[in-house]
Amino acid sequence: KKIKAMNKDGGYREYLSILEKLQKAFPECQPYEINMFLDLQFKQKSKVKVSNNFFQISTNVNIRGKKDHWDDFKNNNKVYVGAENHCPLTEPKPGDVILVRTGKKEGRGIGIIKKNDYDEEGGFDENRAIHVLWINKSTSQLARQPVLKRLSKVATNSKTYQAFKEVEAYQPSFDLLERLIENSTQNGSEPDPDVQPSEADTMQYPLNQILYGPPGTGKTWNTVNHALAIIEGKPVGALESEDRKEVKGRFDKLKKQGQIAMVTFHQNFAYEDFIEGIRPVLDDEGGNVEVEYKLSKGVFKQMADRASGDRDQNYVLIIDEINRGNIAKIFGELITLIEDTKRIGEDDEMTVALPYSKESFGVPDNLYLIGTMNTADRSIALLDTALRRRFEFVEMMPNPSHELIGTNIDGVNCQTLLKAMNERIRFLFDREHQIGHTYFIGVESMDDLAKAFKTKIIPLLQEYFYDTWEKIDQVLNENGFIKSIEFDSVLFKSSDLIVEQRSVHELLPADDGKWKDPQSYRAIYEKDGRGASSKTEQDG
Repeated sequence: KKIKAMNKDGGYREYLSILEKLQKAFPECQPYEINMFLDLQFKQKSKVKVSNNFFQISTNVNIRGKKDHWDDFKNNNKVYVGAENHCPLTEPKPGDVILVRTGKKEGRGIGIIKKNDYDEEGGFDENRAIHVLWINKSTSQLARQPVLKRLSKVATNSKTYQAFKEVEAYQPSFDLLERLIENSTQNGSEPDPDVQPSEADTMQYPLNQILYGPPGTGKTWNTVNHALAIIEGKPVGALESEDRKEVKGRFDKLKKQGQIAMVTFHQNFAYEDFIEGIRPVLDDEGGNVEVEYKLSKGVFKQMADRASGDRDQNYVLIIDEINRGNIAKIFGELITLIEDTKRIGEDDEMTVALPYSKESFGVPDNLYLIGTMNTADRSIALLDTALRRRFEFVEMMPNPSHELIGTNIDGVNCQTLLKAMNERIRFLFDREHQIGHTYFIGVESMDDLAKAFKTKIIPLLQEYFYDTWEKIDQVLNENGFIKSIEFDSVLFKSSDLIVEQRSVHELLPADDGKWKDPQSYRAIYEKDGRGASSKTEQDG
């Protein structure tokens, strides 16, 4: 009778209608959670104002051997991290909104922060947490790829924010948040003006890239910046403006922790060194030396396993001199697995059975490869076509205007000097065999300049031009470092086999004063400042 009466009056239907609307507004949430949220929104004593500050966090915490902690997050109304964090754990405040995801593709929920256990003194602690009120606990595929970080602040115009907002299942929550934020703003709560999308939120780092260029252009040097940018979610340019010692210190720390690894390819580097293989191990226990053969992981397999076990962080493997190795031999069947679309976590992911361990293996989509390639190396022509198609190439050419190259070394402008030599090399050889600017970084005196030429630049030119001294002399603008030796008929009883017109050249002795004479270097770039050759001096 009571039910009929409610139906007749429309009260019960109205109640069901309201309940249905609440369930749509708070997907997958329990009635008690909805009541708690409403209670905190409208009770004056415990009121929590929703702010326009958003954070994101992953469920891939990896505490006590467990990788996905969403069930604990969801059932106990809390989130937490599993290690040190780039973002200070004290930043999230009551009223801030937190977006929860698993990996790159799966959204798990949206909550409003009620309380933060972390403080300045305690820092990371497995027993601490950020307590939240869930307003959405729907598991949905994200609309786009967010930026991988453990806990970070996100701007409302960032890629990570849009990855959630564009999902239909999360739209009711964003509609609700926008109304609540608007009310808070009208009541004096202003959004944080410092939250801006980072470059990591507006760009994609290539999964596979190669820095290539002539010798001395800073390729290996720049792998530090590129690797750190990928892991810290920063633009490469921002790291270039930071103090180099601090940048290198963070890089070395990440290497020690195993998040960055570096290897150099060479002609004897093999699949067994890179992926896995059987290697001899000496056992000298008890005074008897025995040889055992054990299956060992190569550097690539080690990094792939680490990245697979920590999907919330990016990992970087740097391959120096990548073109000097036999790519087909080193990568083997894995050359396909490094493709963007074949990575674990992508729609077209692929795995293979490794030949030694028979283990099913795939490359995770949070392992980045950075290679370096010297374009002056003759082995570049042997670079595997399959590798070319799977890497993005970033050209690094000489920068004669580099700020660390001196413009007045006892009157010598090293920037102009480098530019003049490279212009001649381009015409005499090609652009891939220029001289890199790093040969002049750190040159602060004539002694430094003389040493750089005698031990680095001249030998490099000899390699480029295969000891064709006439061309080397042209690069130096006939400045006098190379002397011509005339044929002396007294040397031979018979000169029938000697071509008298053949020119013979050699460098000045290392102790010759011309090496430290500023005019010798100015003569390289001054149009009317050619240095006197030894032959001319002898004639005079």
